[in-house]
Amino acid sequence: MQWFSRSTLLGLATLVLGAAGAPRLAADLAGDIARVSVEAAGGPRAHSALHSFRAEGVTLVGEAEVAFILYAARPRGVRIETLGEKTSLVRAYDGAHAPWKKDDAAKPPRRLGRQEERDFMLEADFDQPLFDYQARQISLDYGGEGTVEGRPCLKLLATVRFTEVLTLYIDSESHLLVRRDREEQRDGKTVVVETHYADYKKVAGVRLPRRIRTLADGRLLHETRIKDYDANPDLPADFFSPPVADWPLD
Repeated sequence: MQWFSRSTLLGLATLVLGAAGAPRLAADLAGDIARVSVEAAGGPRAHSALHSFRAEGVTLVGEAEVAFILYAARPRGVRIETLGEKTSLVRAYDGAHAPWKKDDAAKPPRRLGRQEERDFMLEADFDQPLFDYQARQISLDYGGEGTVEGRPCLKLLATVRFTEVLTLYIDSESHLLVRRDREEQRDGKTVVVETHYADYKKVAGVRLPRRIRTLADGRLLHETRIKDYDANPDLPADFFSPPVADWPLD
């Protein structure tokens, strides 16, 4: 893997933006940046070998602190168990059926609300957006320069499965993904939702963030802090699936 310095990447970008056939070359540059970032995060082999994880942490919402256990598996399995003082909540998605939630052992599972369901499905991809992106129906284009908390970054525009458009910020020094932006509708208006990633730790050779902050139009919504990761835990085959038959497909 050839490592590119920031000056090299910016030099390539200058050539791309001034050249004939710029759209194709811009996509090529985006691919180079993506390969560098994946390598910085552990490389394709380590990413492929990490197929699931278990994470424990807390989410801070204002003054409240909520403990959780998160399970995730390739390609789009996710299960979050929120631990309360009197009760617990399980929310899960298996990548095929509609997401479900259950907070009472004596009652059947329920569907999530419309916006919560959409957000849950959008966040379900196990792999970061730059790993094996072409096979996962993600197209990339170079988006220029930017900054995140004063640090220089290169931007990539990612279109996921022909619908969702994301702006990815790649730190020019560490080459890691440090921010992801997407637009969504809230209360009848379009807002920019920023997800910031920090405090990366190697888990089975792959760098994963332990601090994740989510902001909407610059206002902090919540912050997640991961205490520990467990790589490739043994999970039942139906661990993410709805616990009832005939659950609707997504």
